[in-house]
This record gives sequence, structure tokens and C-alpha cells, in this order.
Amino acid sequence: MRKDYLIKSITQYIFFFFLGAFLGYLWEVLLFYVQDGVFCNRGFLYGPWLPVYGVGAVLMLLILRRFQKHPVKVFFLAVLLGSFVELFIGWFLAQVFHLRYWDYHDYPLQLGGYICLYSALGFGIAGVLWVCVFARIASHLWKKMPVPLQRIFLTLLILAFLFDCAAALIFPNAGHNITFSLFQTYQPVTC
Repeated sequence: MRKDYLIKSITQYIFFFFLGAFLGYLWEVLLFYVQDGVFCNRGFLYGPWLPVYGVGAVLMLLILRRFQKHPVKVFFLAVLLGSFVELFIGWFLAQVFHLRYWDYHDYPLQLGGYICLYSALGFGIAGVLWVCVFARIASHLWKKMPVPLQRIFLTLLILAFLFDCAAALIFPNAGHNITFSLFQTYQPVTC
């Protein structure tokens, strides 16, 4: 019985990772389109997912779910957690791949261009919406899906994701309006 519960819990968190990564992708594409009027896949990977958002979605649920009934507490903790994840992943990508996928140097109250007050507040709002509203709905819908269909769905997603990761490790998604070169003064890379 316990093993079955653990497997269901793990599969649900894998689903939450992909859902968060996809919603983050939609958010970034929409935001970039509104700001600059062009469609742009802003992530390291080629598929419709941004893993930084998936990681954030899972961490927020694992850490903040117990505070669901206290949205103000969720907001402030999501500000801290989201900022930490964004700072760490931004730093990691810069160190390993010498690429930056975002740059907040021109924003007030920023740290190394990796995080800023605006993004932190966005994480707080998104954290409240995710932990207190959307994750409950997503969990309910996931549990209604037959288990064999869940397994097929996740297997296909994981395989596509792993293929995408392998491709991106060889040829990172980079270029004009996607990344910033660390060898320039934070100017967009031209193709």
C-alpha cells in the first residue's frame, strides 16, 4: 500500500514538473511577444518547456503546500524560493555554458543581473496562484486520469524531454533574442 502511494506521489510530481515547465514556457513566450512583438522560444531547450519553472513549481509544492491556507505566508516564501531558484539556475547556466537566458542589470534592486525585485514579486504572485489554486485543480484532474494513461503520457513526455536535453547539450538553443553572451557587455547575441 505504501509503495503504491509513493509511486502515485512521484508520478504526480513529475506531472507537476512538466505542467510548471509548460506554463512557464507559455508565460515567457507571451511576455516576450507582448514586449517585442515576436514569437521566441527563450529557453535552453527546444521543446515547449522551461525546466526552471518546472523545478520551481515542484519545489513550491513540496515546501509551501502545507501553508495553502495562508496565502500571505506563501507569497513571501515564494518570493524567496523563486528568487533562489532563478539565481542558482542563472548562475549555473552562465558558469557551465557561458550563456545568460535573462538579464536584469537594468532593473532596480537586482543581484548580478540574475534576479530583481520585479521577478521576485512575480514569483510571489505565481506561487500563491500555483500553490493555493492551480495545483489543486491540476491534482484533481490528474487523479481522474486512468493510471495506464498517466503512465503512457508521462513516458512520452520524459522521452521527448530527454531527447531535447541531449540535443540542447550538444547544440544549446541560443542566438538573437534568446541569450546574452558573457563575452560582451550583456548585449543580445546576433545570429
